[in-house]
Amino acid sequence: MQKGELFVIGTPIGNLEDITLRAIRVIKDSDFIVCEDTRKTIVLLKKYNIKKKLFAYFKGQEKKRAEYIIDKLKEGKRVCLLSESGTPCIHDPGVYLVRRCHEEGIRVTPIPGPSALTSSISVSGIDGDTFIFLGFPPKKKSEREKLFSFLKEEPKTSIFYLPPHKIEETLKEILNHIGTSRRVFIIREMTKKFEEYYYGTVEEALLWVKNKKGEFTMVIEGKR
Repeated sequence: MQKGELFVIGTPIGNLEDITLRAIRVIKDSDFIVCEDTRKTIVLLKKYNIKKKLFAYFKGQEKKRAEYIIDKLKEGKRVCLLSESGTPCIHDPGVYLVRRCHEEGIRVTPIPGPSALTSSISVSGIDGDTFIFLGFPPKKKSEREKLFSFLKEEPKTSIFYLPPHKIEETLKEILNHIGTSRRVFIIREMTKKFEEYYYGTVEEALLWVKNKKGEFTMVIEGKR
């Protein structure tokens, strides 16, 4: 029996029109969809009149659920992997499943699409030739302090995702450890109706983020 294929598909990070024609076609042609959040995926599928079986795949259950998906792929199924938003496996579930596919000789095909990481760099005005992606900062204060102390001497650009309830606290820590000389770019609610951004110093960014909600991505200039 010929093995199936896993398609790793980038989907919109906000605006549902940010999806490629190829991605829509591949999703329509698939046998079922593996997704991080079925509620978010259903909204996308309804937008494009697609009806498919959904299988939830999220952190904490990845290894157990991956084996079910692997079995289906071995049966010859065409499976799509979608994250809640953006490109799967970039600070999102999916890495373990992709690794298992490689181990089992199952073809994995990328279907390029949106990513908050690359989109934020493209409009930041900060050097994107070399950069470090750090996902969300550590939850423990001591670990964050260690990280920001390291970044004080780091020449590469750094990119973070920031939870709305901790953005002010994080900026204060960055200000204390890195100082006021670095330029930062912060974008809120990227591609959505209330998208807005800030470019300038960390000190002024603290004033800008006051009482703001939503999802944030931050780009920090490296040491010059």
